[in-house]
Amino acid sequence: MPRGRLQATTLMPADDQPLDALERQFQLEDLASSPVTKAVVSLISRMPLGWPFDKMAEGLKGHLAEGSLERIRLMLETCMNEVRKHENEIRQLRDAESAKESQAREEVIRELFLDGARKAESTRSKERVKRIGLILANSFMESKPTDADEVEEMMRVAMELSDRDVEFLRDLVRIEGSVFQSHDHITRYEAHGRWEQGFWGTRINPEIDSVFSKLESYGLVVRIAPPNNLNITADFQSRYMLLMKGARFVTLVRQEANACTRP
Repeated sequence: MPRGRLQATTLMPADDQPLDALERQFQLEDLASSPVTKAVVSLISRMPLGWPFDKMAEGLKGHLAEGSLERIRLMLETCMNEVRKHENEIRQLRDAESAKESQAREEVIRELFLDGARKAESTRSKERVKRIGLILANSFMESKPTDADEVEEMMRVAMELSDRDVEFLRDLVRIEGSVFQSHDHITRYEAHGRWEQGFWGTRINPEIDSVFSKLESYGLVVRIAPPNNLNITADFQSRYMLLMKGARFVTLVRQEANACTRP
């Protein structure tokens, strides 16, 4: 179980306390120019939301149209399905927080749900939409206060990364990510040595550079400088070092079979 995650002990019963403030906050905003926001508000107004968003997915069924609203539904259902695997942790989290802390968390969640809906609405790939939902779910279930800026940035990155990009990043986390358990960074020497343990091996392939250059542009990895003994005519494989932001992204898009399998 990673740092910041609460240990599961009991199942959470259905919560009958609606987040009335959610609808009120949206109604106070200038929503006239956003049909996506109007749709979300309309849906939320029909749902008896628990703390912080109990059974939202069920309330969405039958209310969303095709196209962009269907992607919003997919994002929210992905989030809710992941949250249900940790209902006991959610209850412990709520019980451990003061009223002020709970209110602050709910306000952040409301803002991020709306932002996630807008991002999902403009994202074509269903897998990318699902990753937005997973980022919302996993960030909400941490005991530390939700960092809205970080979650917003991670959802933005999720909109841009393809399945292949994420596959490469996940394997880099597999071979280099364990270093972050005891250190705040990976040394270039260690990253260079671990690199060839990835499924790409030592082969020189333009696709590898293309994928990792894209990951680097989002601050998830960084290219390792080539050895000093190479001359200008040498053909060599570029290697990359995982950054903490890259490891964090993979953690937030992780999907689990059940709440008891978290390492």
